[in-house]
Amino acid sequence: MLGHVLKLGLRVSLKRAVVFSMRFARHPLLTVRWITFLSEFGEQYRLGLPHDDLVRKSIPTFFLHGASSGARLDLLRDHFDVASEVLSRRSLMALWRGSTLEMGTVSGRSENYRIQLQLADHCGARHEGAFAIRLRRQSDDFALCTVGFVFVRCGDEAYSLAIGGMQGPKGEDAKRSLITATRDLGGLRPKDAALLVLQGLVSEGHAACLYAVSNENHVINRRRLKRRKMMLADLDAYWFDRGGEPAGPFGFSLPLTDGRGVPEGNRREQSKRAFRDVGAWFY
Repeated sequence: MLGHVLKLGLRVSLKRAVVFSMRFARHPLLTVRWITFLSEFGEQYRLGLPHDDLVRKSIPTFFLHGASSGARLDLLRDHFDVASEVLSRRSLMALWRGSTLEMGTVSGRSENYRIQLQLADHCGARHEGAFAIRLRRQSDDFALCTVGFVFVRCGDEAYSLAIGGMQGPKGEDAKRSLITATRDLGGLRPKDAALLVLQGLVSEGHAACLYAVSNENHVINRRRLKRRKMMLADLDAYWFDRGGEPAGPFGFSLPLTDGRGVPEGNRREQSKRAFRDVGAWFY
């Protein structure tokens, strides 16, 4: 593992190598603790060497604004600890090495929608989670929604997950694409579909809720005002709309619903069940 880290600069761009070196110089103990965890965890589950983006994960800017670096490191440790229970070794190894996993496909009236699971670093959500799910339109691979998250412990016997951010599509056709997909799924919005996948993913965790980061606790708040203004989503409003309540330590708790529309229900209920089942059956 040490040799793998020392040769990082040969495998990544000069800019990324310099940033990693500067972070190591500024937070040497934190970086060593993280690399030590990666080494021990990878050896324990025989996962091989971690992807470079995991090695150079920015702990001081991860997930929760205002949290201590130690707390952020604990979040990542707990995430992988829970992931080893939720996912099969094969899936965990693939993610560990940077691969993208196909969780499943849901059909609308005229379009199919793929749900992928990958490292958050590989889909523009590196500060918002360790993993991320991405909902794509199958016909052209257009990304409709990306959600970064971490698995979290809820006491000794239960686990859930915490959402660090949600990102919609980009480009001139973004709004039109969301409207079209919503209609195609019987009125189910892509971000609601992604949330149902996450609910299914922790359906056996014996937890009462999901957690989500509030506007105030989002990591973008550490950035300059100009950068913060680029965040268009009002997370608080969406969490309230989904039945969420203000709660620590992330900002909100969201109720876990079964999401099981009856088979003969309308298109929206069928879509809800299909997306939740994608998460529930994935391992």
